[in-house]
Amino acid sequence: MIASFGYLMIASFLVLVIRKHISVFAGLVAVSIVFGGAAAFWSVGSIEPIFGWFRDGLFYTVNQAGKVSLGTINPTIMILFAIMYFSIMMNVGLFDPLCTFLIRRAKGDPLKVLMVTVFVTSVVTLDGDGTTTILIITSAFVPLYRRMNMKLSNLAMLIILPTGLGNCLPWGGPLVRAAAVLKVEVNELFIQILPILAVSLVYVFVLAYFMGKKERKRLGYDPKSSEQLDPTQIEEMVNVILDNDKELKRPRLFLFNLALTVATLVAVLMGWVSGALAFTIATAIALAANYTAAEQRERITANGGDAIAVTSIIIAAGFFLGVLNGSGMSTAIAETLTYLIPESLGSHIGLVFALVGAIACYALPIDAYYFGILPVIAPIGAKYGLTPQEIGMASFMGQAIRYGSPTVAWLFLLMDRTEMSFAEYQKEFFKYSIPMFFIFIAVAILTGVLPI
Repeated sequence: MIASFGYLMIASFLVLVIRKHISVFAGLVAVSIVFGGAAAFWSVGSIEPIFGWFRDGLFYTVNQAGKVSLGTINPTIMILFAIMYFSIMMNVGLFDPLCTFLIRRAKGDPLKVLMVTVFVTSVVTLDGDGTTTILIITSAFVPLYRRMNMKLSNLAMLIILPTGLGNCLPWGGPLVRAAAVLKVEVNELFIQILPILAVSLVYVFVLAYFMGKKERKRLGYDPKSSEQLDPTQIEEMVNVILDNDKELKRPRLFLFNLALTVATLVAVLMGWVSGALAFTIATAIALAANYTAAEQRERITANGGDAIAVTSIIIAAGFFLGVLNGSGMSTAIAETLTYLIPESLGSHIGLVFALVGAIACYALPIDAYYFGILPVIAPIGAKYGLTPQEIGMASFMGQAIRYGSPTVAWLFLLMDRTEMSFAEYQKEFFKYSIPMFFIFIAVAILTGVLPI
């Protein structure tokens, strides 16, 4: 009966979210209350256990061996302040000098313009906000591409592919969702996925290089000839970057902000301190150093919207996961599903999960996948010997093709700005993202984070 409650709970959540009858936040909490209450009453004749399940899902549990499993509060704090921190760094203009330098260096060479597009997008997307990235990059580059008669479809691809990789950073969302479900530190998953992201970013730069060679040939550009753009046109592009939130820039504190950012990232990546503590402290220092008290309150309010939208979902997931685990639904579902997996696939369950994840990442809203599907398959993977980290990596492979999904609303903004239909966009996107999916798989296998 407990397994039945689990299936109904997950199915109800998926239906409510996919059909947009309820928000993800409200859906997670509501179905947790309904089915958690039913499971508690069926088990002990009282709903009292449900509050303990909620508490364990949000904060932590300690098993009989004394091992502590963190709830969703820790990753919530990390993603909240990581988003806040990088939003502040965008506000103060930390990345402006490098971006403007590269734009000026690109001049009128299509190949250089494409390479710079990848780099500037990779920098701007560090705050994890796809909409902001699209607005800034298209504002800066669309006029240039039109002036040079370059393909806007190339611009779309060289925006979306780095943005997809940026979304894989801890504050992008999916990684912290996986960490919350699997009850592992975000840092652990991030360190494992770094080689995958690095190789994939190299792939995007190589892709831009060959696109640039084709554009040179198509446009008849001779790299030995004089510049095709005059200084005024180049400065117009640069000004798009410099004039964005101009009153918030703090160029005199550039070196300080750079040192703070490097120190924070090193501390997180080296595991010296948890991401939650590192980004909370860094955000406080960044605010105090760059802005007055009134400005600090304004920056928190302005940058907090996107952070709250994500973190509220992670908190609500604590209710959902607490019920799944505390009631025994998760274990019961895993036991029933394990019998359905052919014995021959058991030794390759990591790859099976990676393929399932790719389909789910494309077909479902991101929260439906991580909070509706991953809690079901995670116990199955554990029964076949996969660690939580390996399950997390398997679930993450599908992020390579995630941004081909119509469930990502801001993709339509990108299509509008680059004058592409959805069919044209998908044709181009999958041509380049499917090879990246196999790069994800190959690097994960080679680095040992995805067992085969």
